[in-house]
Amino acid sequence: MDEKLLADIGLSKYERSVYLTLLKERDLEASKLSQLSRVPIGKIYEILRDLNKYGLVEIKPSRPRKYRIVDPKIAFELMYKRREEEAINELKLLRESFAEIKRQLSNGDSPKNVETIIWPDKFHDDELKEMLNSFFEDIKHEICVVTPVKYKPGASEQYDNSILMFSKAYLDLAQRGVHIKILDSHSQLLPSIKELISSIEDESIKSKFQKFMEIRFLETDYDFVIFDSKTIFIDIEDQVNTGTSLGMTQIQDESYTNRFKDKFDELWTKGKRVNFT
Repeated sequence: MDEKLLADIGLSKYERSVYLTLLKERDLEASKLSQLSRVPIGKIYEILRDLNKYGLVEIKPSRPRKYRIVDPKIAFELMYKRREEEAINELKLLRESFAEIKRQLSNGDSPKNVETIIWPDKFHDDELKEMLNSFFEDIKHEICVVTPVKYKPGASEQYDNSILMFSKAYLDLAQRGVHIKILDSHSQLLPSIKELISSIEDESIKSKFQKFMEIRFLETDYDFVIFDSKTIFIDIEDQVNTGTSLGMTQIQDESYTNRFKDKFDELWTKGKRVNFT
């Protein structure tokens, strides 16, 4: 089976690996499945629960417990019907959200200078680097970032593939003397930044990162970025393929952005500071 097809229906990298392994090997214990699929043992049970929830994998009544795939013809048909119902409900909620936006616009409470930016289907590294440089070049003082739980390792291939580029961009900002505050939900960001910093021999540069960058761990569903308390970027999640971003809404309205800065400050006090040098 083409792995890309499984990605297209929303299965994460780990989920695809486990499913394809079971497709080849049939009945397997979790430990053996972890070994063959190269999914960490600490993640394998979570992945199996999700695949079971999707109706793609079932638990074989045996000791020790084994896992096997459900008949694909039945499983994928049922999965499609569930996704179709979910999509209809999501569109209904989206329609209600747009109606609420229109209502607020009519009340004069809407933010000014709003722009919607839609990502291409796939980013090439050069395109992503150019985009980040374009966004970050005007930051003068501070950037506040909230990374949600949906970007934990293996949950979003889109985010996993872009993490190195974001890490480099944050370090470039710190070298410019821009203060960076990141609330991270245990994504791959911290390991990526640590690896980049450890490769730097100049201790004065390392100390600059310590001075201008702070990362705190906090598991949250919030997902936004603030530039200089003036501009906010809010993620637009793909409602069909959750965990994937369609683009973002950029709002340049200081009074409106202040509401999000207040929320960020509230979350910041709850975060656990981590050492990245």
